[in-house]
Amino acid sequence: MPPAVANSCIARHPMDLLTKALLRIGQATRAIGLEEAREIGLTPVQAETLLFIKRTKSFATSIGSLATHLGATHASTVGVVDALVARGLVERRSSGVDRRVTLLRLTEAGEETCRQLERWGHLLEEALAGLSDDDRVALERGLGAVIWSLRTAGYLEVAEPCRGCVYFEENAAPGSPEPHHCRLINAYLSEEESLKDCPDHVPLAHADATPSREDLGSRTGSRERGRR
Repeated sequence: MPPAVANSCIARHPMDLLTKALLRIGQATRAIGLEEAREIGLTPVQAETLLFIKRTKSFATSIGSLATHLGATHASTVGVVDALVARGLVERRSSGVDRRVTLLRLTEAGEETCRQLERWGHLLEEALAGLSDDDRVALERGLGAVIWSLRTAGYLEVAEPCRGCVYFEENAAPGSPEPHHCRLINAYLSEEESLKDCPDHVPLAHADATPSREDLGSRTGSRERGRR
């Protein structure tokens, strides 16, 4: 093998191993999710749906948003929701902003089931426990870059709480029940709501990806119209 070709193969080899490792972690994660969901009588997608509703901001829990989160079609997502509604774990409510938009809420039984899901993924946490602090920081940084790249390419939706988002204004109205402000939707948020995940979170580190002021209005409108 010519030296140039050999050097090229060596240079690519670590990335090949890393790609295989990520794929294997994905396989293990799916197996863990299946095992843990079965323990409480759910499918993995049902468990993920309940956690989505629990952790996502109340204005963003539409079936369209859920479908994007699950990477599923609208029709199949409706089927998942219908099954959870039939079991008394989820209910549908009309949005207070646009009554054409249906939002998902947990029932008391759904809240109780979510409490049983608090350790969902604990086997993965145990696997990570063997890493040193430095290894964990390096892994988080590296995977964060991969996740952002996949998100930018449109293959992944990443939802995060408000803090650290370019749209978030903390304590914009001190002393009020809803002290924080979101520039994206032009709305004030309670502390509890600010701690829930938002699919439109843009990290401060990626401020250059922030839409223009004109885009803010169009995105806010499309959320209500398109995520039903």
